[in-house]
Amino acid sequence: MNTRLVSRLTLVAAGSVTWLSIAFDSAAAETTRATSKVPRIIFNCDGNAVFKDARGDTAKWIDNLFEPLENTQVDALFWCDGAGGNTASYDSQVLELTGQRASKIDPHLKRLLAQGDDPPTVVIREARKRQLAVFYSFRINDIHDAFTPEELPTYKVEHPEWLIGEKMYGSVKSFATALNFALPEVRELKFRVIEELFRKYDFEGLEIDLLRSAPYFLPGEERENAHLLTELLGRVRDHLALRAKQRGSPIQLAVRVDESLRACELNGFDVPAWIEQGLMDILVLGSGVIDIRIEEFKKLAAPKGIRVYPCLYGWPSGYRPIPQALAAGIALNYWSQGADGIYLFNWFPHVDNNSEMHGPYMAELLTQLGDPQALRNRQSNLMFVADRGRPQPAYQYNWLDCVLPAALVKNKSVAVSVLVGDNLDRHRPNEVTLHVTVDHLQAGDDIRIEWNGRAVEPLARMNDGVLQASLSAERVRAGRNELDATLVRRSDQSTTAPNLTAVELHLTFASARRGPEDKKVSPLEAPRPARSSVGVIRSASDSEVERNAAK
Repeated sequence: MNTRLVSRLTLVAAGSVTWLSIAFDSAAAETTRATSKVPRIIFNCDGNAVFKDARGDTAKWIDNLFEPLENTQVDALFWCDGAGGNTASYDSQVLELTGQRASKIDPHLKRLLAQGDDPPTVVIREARKRQLAVFYSFRINDIHDAFTPEELPTYKVEHPEWLIGEKMYGSVKSFATALNFALPEVRELKFRVIEELFRKYDFEGLEIDLLRSAPYFLPGEERENAHLLTELLGRVRDHLALRAKQRGSPIQLAVRVDESLRACELNGFDVPAWIEQGLMDILVLGSGVIDIRIEEFKKLAAPKGIRVYPCLYGWPSGYRPIPQALAAGIALNYWSQGADGIYLFNWFPHVDNNSEMHGPYMAELLTQLGDPQALRNRQSNLMFVADRGRPQPAYQYNWLDCVLPAALVKNKSVAVSVLVGDNLDRHRPNEVTLHVTVDHLQAGDDIRIEWNGRAVEPLARMNDGVLQASLSAERVRAGRNELDATLVRRSDQSTTAPNLTAVELHLTFASARRGPEDKKVSPLEAPRPARSSVGVIRSASDSEVERNAAK
């Protein structure tokens, strides 16, 4: 059967721009499917730290970015230029250079451009040497420019009417510099950035990072304007199909959204419609939240050949940096829920002059996170925790199902869920320890803890308000476990109610190698959808949580 290229002229009323979109029919789509492989690990690099930490040394910049990824399970690099999407740290005619408005362009960037070493070209070249798929990660509504003057573009200064400003979304106030995507001028600008990127550079894909950052519409207008984001994604999808046809190789599209369909809907992300129309190849879920509703997305995405990647954040829910045992535990949770792979964000495994101060263990984990059996074989400690957090300025509708932190009121139970993505009957731990952290705990406070309906006894009081107990492995389910905490008696000396801030399950194995082999995860040919600190870590302060969320 001959393949057919169906072209459509679509008049975009927004901005009165006429553009040509190209869509492949089903036969043509088949010809592009076998060229891509499903990554085990997608590594998102924000570009800033690795560039800054190189201190003007181009070879060191390349080493910072690529050396930790070599001989690992990382199959795809999602590279952000480090500017946040409002300015450009590359040669652009659409966006001004980062720091240009403030007369603070990085001299290393200036030198690279003068030498003809445009950063995207260098990154693509070095990724190809290492057989890494490389996507451009576009933070389409980043708000770092609210507190980073070098990243505040002239167009936001000249067009304050394009900005949402500081508005209340429930109890959360937005950052002042978020753009209002209800305006056609804003959507047109963002499309022109994408158009230029794929005219100039040979990226194998594009990530539209919608979690950098919400909101996209004024409070209360999210649902009525959701179709505008759908139309923008459709326009981008068609443009990438056109560019793919012109260069003779596919260009994939990834989109990062909230951790639940409910949160997506509140933000104006009509993910079910995007999936139904085949607007993306990869769906990335979450940004800092630990509990991600993978199954509800997989139910919609799998029949369309769209792969689902939960985000394993570098400091999730106030654990900064993420303990190695917790990273392994979260990854096992995601694999157990049917993830197609693991997506890493704010992960800084380079060693020399690491301004983010993340441990070298992060590089070691890159050899394990993409294979659940490798984690079981090589990790002697696992950590499973209850999520904790609250809505934050950059994430108005995240952590919706999160219980912690929770005030303990006398004789009123607080129920907390802990997911365990490992079968302890098959992978028997040597020791299981429950840690429950309670802020403002007084000597006279009496708290009863139940685990899956049975009292936890004896319960030892450790330093810093930690209640600790040993559990038998038989008491830990594979899947959801429920902890109930009840304040039976409050101390007469108490002036502040006890506050339940963390629930953690620590598993120690006598040997890192244990259990029968599971089927290993390996790269598979991916169909392209047709379009139609080990230990207790206390909760972060409010200011720290907000600062973490903004990075």
